[in-house]
Amino acid sequence: MTLVRGDWFYILLLIIDSFFMTRPYLYAIQNDNYRVGEIFKNKRLRFVYLLDVITVTIFCGIWVAFWLLNAKAFWGFLIALFFFITEFAMYFMEDLPDRKKPLRYTKRAVRCLLTNTTASTAIVCVALAIATKHLADEYMRYLVFFAFPLVYPLFFIIVTSVVNVFEKLNNLRYEKRAEKRLDRADLIKIAITGSYGKTSVKNFLSTILAQKYNVLTMPQSYNTPMGIAKTVNSLDSTHEVFVAEFGARRVGDVKKLMKIVKPTYTILTGINDQHLKTFKTQENIRREKCRILDVGDGVCVINSELKNITESVLLSKKIIPETIYAGIDENADIYATDICVSENGSEFDIAIGEDVFHARTKILGIHNVQNIMLAVAMAYKLGVEMPFILNAIENLEPVAHRQQLIKGNGVNVIDDSFNSNPDGAKFALMTLAMFNTRKVVVTPGLVELGSREVEENRLLGKRIADVADVVLLICNERTEPILRALKESEFGGEIKRYDSLAACEKDFVNTLKLGDTLLILNDLPDIYDDLK
Repeated sequence: MTLVRGDWFYILLLIIDSFFMTRPYLYAIQNDNYRVGEIFKNKRLRFVYLLDVITVTIFCGIWVAFWLLNAKAFWGFLIALFFFITEFAMYFMEDLPDRKKPLRYTKRAVRCLLTNTTASTAIVCVALAIATKHLADEYMRYLVFFAFPLVYPLFFIIVTSVVNVFEKLNNLRYEKRAEKRLDRADLIKIAITGSYGKTSVKNFLSTILAQKYNVLTMPQSYNTPMGIAKTVNSLDSTHEVFVAEFGARRVGDVKKLMKIVKPTYTILTGINDQHLKTFKTQENIRREKCRILDVGDGVCVINSELKNITESVLLSKKIIPETIYAGIDENADIYATDICVSENGSEFDIAIGEDVFHARTKILGIHNVQNIMLAVAMAYKLGVEMPFILNAIENLEPVAHRQQLIKGNGVNVIDDSFNSNPDGAKFALMTLAMFNTRKVVVTPGLVELGSREVEENRLLGKRIADVADVVLLICNERTEPILRALKESEFGGEIKRYDSLAACEKDFVNTLKLGDTLLILNDLPDIYDDLK
């Protein structure tokens, strides 16, 4: 391609512009495991695209007007410069540094970013070459650069879809490597899944098992195939136990993870409507979570509340695994009784057969007693003696952002920001109710509940009305049912609404008083599409 004078300037601006344009689209798909199929459903991106259309229209109009006026090339240069500066600014703002989960520049993200930037530059250069061949007017041919942002979303989908094919092949290689490294007869492999409580149970269990074994645990919420693959890189011959957390947002996710790890010990924490939006039906959720029971003659520890659901599933299997029901139900095989919970932690007795053991922990909430019992049941099955189990329970640390109590500056903060399911919200409010202080709840509502979302947020509003003195709502369509429920419940406390979580936090100085207890109930929607 022959480039005329000035082309290199526009191409340089395009490279920079493409880089910034890619980031918000990359951010959106990164939080959906790089799936591009539903990118046009992203309300935030649609809003940004609308701004882009307006910007392109304005500058194209100015450009054509100057062409009709036979303007000098210098004015075209200034128009282009202002256009690209506008694009930079708009997409730079979309880098979203204030988000709970900012764009992570992983190796895959960088590859996607560079590929889209390079490909977009190349395609525009080709288009410019074609325009040069067919348009005698040098001024008008540069409209190619202005028009490109209008087709960029479709271009991003096409390029990323092609890249995803190679990424899947690359990921498959890492997954096969992880599968091979985990294929050790002497390695105890434990998998944990459920709609809630996975990370807490994983951390509790790992702490207890560490009393007897050398344990390798998946960090944080690394609950995907690649999360397993990365963790397994640290696996060596000294490790005796591998504890994996299995996340699932779609049918087939647990099955894939089971294939990689092949656990002989599993834990099912609970089942509710979390991720109903992506699972489509409640039956799909139940069926997918119950795939954790496919361990042949292995051992399954199950939340005793799920007995009615899992018994029929287990009876349908050719080989029925050993099953241990654990929880706070006295009909369970291993259960907690005489539970006393407070703002300082919990005390309870552990009943195993005829034996009873007294336990205490600084972990908040009766639901966490449930989680601890699941961990206790598995550890006990694996031969950890009760004195060591009780010692570990006493020294358990709360999981970050999951009913984590933070004291300071005269205010108690219950950080439950990673909770986004109805049961978790109910448990968090039960914990808040234990505090003899003025109670403040901040929430943007619950997410990914599909057809159940409006009803579950309405129920959330009723529960909040029973507990809270002050309610701080992050405004979006999801909080409307909460607001209606508060009014229907004749909530007598204060209600404040904010455009964003950041605005709410800035107003804490005017809202909170010394001695207050603040519950941050789910801030995950800031990574979703419709929280502006």
